[in-house]
Amino acid sequence: MKSIAALAALVATSAAQNMTMSNSAVTYVPRTCTGNYTQGRDEVYYTVPYTYDQVMSIIGNYSNLTWSGSPENSVSLNGTDNTVGTARTYDIAGAHVIETILEYSKPPSPGPYNEVHNTALLNVPSAGNVSFYIPFDGTVVSSVCDGKASAFNFTAVYCATNASVAGEVLHMLHLGDAVTVGKFLGGKNFTSCEALGSNATGPMNQTASFPSAANATANGTTGEGATVTTSGGGASTSSSAADVRYGGGLVGGAMLVIAGLMVL
Repeated sequence: MKSIAALAALVATSAAQNMTMSNSAVTYVPRTCTGNYTQGRDEVYYTVPYTYDQVMSIIGNYSNLTWSGSPENSVSLNGTDNTVGTARTYDIAGAHVIETILEYSKPPSPGPYNEVHNTALLNVPSAGNVSFYIPFDGTVVSSVCDGKASAFNFTAVYCATNASVAGEVLHMLHLGDAVTVGKFLGGKNFTSCEALGSNATGPMNQTASFPSAANATANGTTGEGATVTTSGGGASTSSSAADVRYGGGLVGGAMLVIAGLMVL
């Protein structure tokens, strides 16, 4: 058995090297891209016509991923919910995923909610056998339209054997997550602040500013972004992955991708 001093040293090393610790297993998530892995960056912006408090009722607990396709009570934690340093593990469509909280803040309305985690190495056979890990996977939700809507910002800075393909995978997953939250809350589509009776001029007129998730990089450089448009939610989306148009069926497409996920 390790001594208390040895365990303390391990925890300190874990924090320094961005390590994910799950029960007795230790999974390293490097802060930078190494070897055959190159950096990519993907961002998804999506607005739903529901209040900040309504959105928090769906996504506000790290242990609950029903809105991302995991059954209720299927996520295991190695620590306290919603706490920096806690890792969650879950299986979805054959994938075993390990993610550790790096930043967490859930203030009352108008927010913003800020959750950042890393993701241990994954392999996607159905997408050209691409492998990737994510040093920074951030979600920010801010109240917009005078509190009558909520704006999502998903920002992932990742390291992949094929950055474009990995970006497409992450883009579909994150956009599918945002769409699902809207469906859970009633399925209405956002069109404009004016349609909600707000004097604000657009979804990015926030009542609270985006914190670090909007500006993070894995190694201090920001990847070039290509413009991607989406038909859902009336929100613009940018991505470093590819110049692609996404139409309907995004949630189903995301599930087809996740079905091929396997941890190396």
